[in-house]
Amino acid sequence: MSQLYKGTITTFGESMARSTTEAHAFKIFMDEPVELGGKNGAPSPLDFILASHGGCLNFMTFYIANEMGISIEGTEISVTGKLDPGKFSGANLDVRAGYQSLEAVINIKSSASESEIENLRAAVEARCPVSDNITNSTAVSISMKSI
Repeated sequence: MSQLYKGTITTFGESMARSTTEAHAFKIFMDEPVELGGKNGAPSPLDFILASHGGCLNFMTFYIANEMGISIEGTEISVTGKLDPGKFSGANLDVRAGYQSLEAVINIKSSASESEIENLRAAVEARCPVSDNITNSTAVSISMKSI
C-alpha cells in the first residue's frame, strides 16, 4: 500500500463572501460576485473547483503522456460547470447544492496519433485525483465550535 498523502489548508473568513486560505506557503483569496454579497475581488470557491480540475487535468496529461512516450508542447483546458443555485440560496431545497454537471475539454499541442490521444485521454480521465473526487462520493465530516 502506498503512503497516504494528507493535504491540509486553513481558511480565514473576513466577511460572508471574502476569505483567505493558506495552503503551504501560499495565500489564496476568494470572493463572491456583487449579486451574492461580495465585491468580485477574487474567484469564488466554485471557480476554484473548476480551476483545480483544470490544473489537475493539465498535470495528469503531461505526466501520463511522458509515461506513454507522447510528446506534448502545451495544453489548453476549459472546464465548465452548470449549477442550480436553488439549494444554497434556500429557494429550492430539492436540488443538489453543487455543480449538476461539469464538462472538461483538453486541447493538446502534440503530433500524437488519434489513437494515442484517445488512450491518453482515457488514462487521464481514469487517474486524475480531482476528477475522482468530483465524480465519486468522498466521506466528509464537518464539525463546528466557538473560538
